[in-house]
Amino acid sequence: MQHHFCPKSFPSIPKAISDESRRKQILIVGAGTSGLFAALSLKRMGVTNVTVLEASKDIGGRLKAVKPNTTSNLELDVGAEWIHSTDGARVLNSMMEGLALDGDEDNNNEVELISYQPKWYFRKRRSKLMETIYKETKFKSATWYSWLKDNVYDKVKDNVELGSPVSKIRYDNKQEGGEGMVEVVLANGDIRTADTLICTVPLSILKQSIDKGDASASASLQFNPALPIKVQEAIRAIDMPPGLRVLLQMRENFYPDLTSAHSLFNLLCNPNEVTFAYDATLGKGSEENILAVVAIGNKHAGRFGGMSQTQIGNEALRIVDDLFDGQGTVNLIGDPSVQDWSEEPFVRGTYTFPGSNRHRRILGQSIGSVESGKVIFAGEHTSMKYFSLVPGAAFEGRRAALEAVDMWGD
Repeated sequence: MQHHFCPKSFPSIPKAISDESRRKQILIVGAGTSGLFAALSLKRMGVTNVTVLEASKDIGGRLKAVKPNTTSNLELDVGAEWIHSTDGARVLNSMMEGLALDGDEDNNNEVELISYQPKWYFRKRRSKLMETIYKETKFKSATWYSWLKDNVYDKVKDNVELGSPVSKIRYDNKQEGGEGMVEVVLANGDIRTADTLICTVPLSILKQSIDKGDASASASLQFNPALPIKVQEAIRAIDMPPGLRVLLQMRENFYPDLTSAHSLFNLLCNPNEVTFAYDATLGKGSEENILAVVAIGNKHAGRFGGMSQTQIGNEALRIVDDLFDGQGTVNLIGDPSVQDWSEEPFVRGTYTFPGSNRHRRILGQSIGSVESGKVIFAGEHTSMKYFSLVPGAAFEGRRAALEAVDMWGD
């Protein structure tokens, strides 16, 4: 399990840029956090010819919120959930700093947050150590998904095309007698061109793009020419493992705030392989009892591979029964709600794990050129310090926007 401090500041977005930069045609692939922050940053700088191509039918990428049952008024995150800072309001403020558009109201901090310092258990054993050192912030009634939608997407929604998967990116296309353009081929055969493309697809999709043996044709993405060897090596070197979350509605709250299915020793030895059961409504003021089970990692989540959603729900319930002496089966109401990120065709995983800064630096470098069509990569996977985090993805989106208009310094 990773616990980072969020960025204290984000790349500054100027309001005044050159007319030449403002006239650039820019395509963004992906309407997750990075893609939407790139789009809003460009709009703030006055760049009007911006299109965001999103493969799925909804925005958010790995941000997603669902109602745990059909009668609930409560929405819960089933993707990114924690703000990973003891001062969540500062983080949200910093993410939006300098991005206000004309006529905007500064209301991004009106969302109510809660301090999150759960009582920790490792199976039956309580850990005062973890309760002392583990402090976070969470949304109370909002979610990461709703915050992104309200504060970022709603400002650029006219630039976003949903249900537009990209199958091929052609770069390095210098045209005789003029500058080259990046060419994007959509799955339906449509072709789009741009001076610069910002590619924010998850690392797992980039892995598929260089894996000739991958059978997931529905989510395949090809680069022409092939990505440089050093970029391919960096993509392979960073891990983005499977992960899932299951929400179970219970009649009674028989569980502590947070329980690890394994020992503190196991967590310390391998913090990136986790299985937790936790109170998903803790501090939210809800009368509903929603227990969440999370499994992340090649071992912990990988063992769910090939299971149907019903089988995953049953296995999550078995984990709960094992931790709490059969109370899960006794108290379960309705069917579990399952989010398996490994099976999302345009995501295929959770978040990137620690790796070499050299490889992350390479992942954040652009390919092509202004003369032949440039591709800029952005996402939590391109961040050396804030990988795996929503604020890290936002930081990289802002950085990519500046690079797209030649305003990003080394």
